[in-house]
Amino acid sequence: MHGTVQVPRPARNAALVSHAYLMLVVLALINLFNFMDRILFSVLLEPIKLDLGLTDSQMGLIGGIAFGILYGVGSLFMGRLADTRNRVTVLSGALAFWSAASALCGQAMSFAQMFAARGAVGVGVSGCAPTAHSLIGDYFPPERRSLALSIFTAIGTAGTIVGLVVGGLVYNALGWRGAFMAFGITGIVFAPIAWLLLREPGRGTFEQAGEAALGWGESVRTLLSRPTVRSLLVAMPLVMSFGGIATWVPAYLQRTMGLSAAEVGTYGGLSFGLGLVLGTLGGGIIVNALRKRDPLWEFRWPALATATAVLLLIPFAFTQNAMLGYGLLFLAFFAAGSSFGPALACMLVVAEPRTRGTMVALNILGTALVSYGLTPAIIGFVSDLMIGLGFGEANGESLRYALLASLVLPALAVIFFIRSSRTAARDTVA
Repeated sequence: MHGTVQVPRPARNAALVSHAYLMLVVLALINLFNFMDRILFSVLLEPIKLDLGLTDSQMGLIGGIAFGILYGVGSLFMGRLADTRNRVTVLSGALAFWSAASALCGQAMSFAQMFAARGAVGVGVSGCAPTAHSLIGDYFPPERRSLALSIFTAIGTAGTIVGLVVGGLVYNALGWRGAFMAFGITGIVFAPIAWLLLREPGRGTFEQAGEAALGWGESVRTLLSRPTVRSLLVAMPLVMSFGGIATWVPAYLQRTMGLSAAEVGTYGGLSFGLGLVLGTLGGGIIVNALRKRDPLWEFRWPALATATAVLLLIPFAFTQNAMLGYGLLFLAFFAAGSSFGPALACMLVVAEPRTRGTMVALNILGTALVSYGLTPAIIGFVSDLMIGLGFGEANGESLRYALLASLVLPALAVIFFIRSSRTAARDTVA
């Protein structure tokens, strides 16, 4: 029997880098399914509402609270698994679970059943970010992570286009139930393929070795002791409220402009889906160049990009011209998307390898509650409130003011990103 050969650390690092981009493609494809199954609900929101006889408030609860709370709570458990267990197994298992739950959405016959199925999707997708981000942190050295995370997020957000465009077309052919089933089965098939392709790297590959694992409580205390971490854990959920706002955009376009689900899925999906993808890639490239001059641009850029996106969404809410609306939607989500990769990379900068899964999990908890949970629900409740005050429902008037009110959330994110940039220099660990 041959003894174990100890591979020198530099050689091991070089081998990991040589395979890093292949691993990144697999991770990004999993993230593609993640975004596909998240966004599919939004393009089917109006048909589901009409078929099941639900209100805007109920649809907001399904699209927001059901998904968001279980997504957030699940992320705490998944983050711990990402720090202590085989991340490849956790991630591929999560993909299979949320895909099965997405298929079950197509079997729902009532508000309660759809609420439960959508909640199960939230539990499953909570395993994607903590494990994938932790893996990327060990596949890539610090100077490449912002671009790697931007690529991961960009390919993932391409799932927004697939979910809207393909989802709208499948809805036309098979109905909303068939669309959920088709998307779910595809993810179930890919899960074992991903498990076979991915490789588990050593933890802290590009950092100093020898640090013992921390308990959950100690990990949280270590992270929250840093002002930059506290600012980021507020800023990230607020900027990701763009995702909660996007949940209602297809319904808004259908009501204000009388467009079909297929039309909104195609043109709306291409406009803000391409905006997100190109913006996410562009943000990574821009910040990779800027951080060579000053690493703090990784923290400054999200503030600038988020402010730009908010300003662009205000005229979008008032235009009655579909082409102008699509153009503003593209530009707004291009700006928003350009903040995502750098903002995610900021979290790896201020968290040690042994606490990265926990850091991502805390971020997901806040994002789930604020962005994916409260934002869609609040928009639905405000829309129903406006209807009660006499504003129109069918023409989208009530939803217009609900969407405008929700822009307060990403506007607040700008303040906290600026705060994080002022303390980042002393809190950097990688």
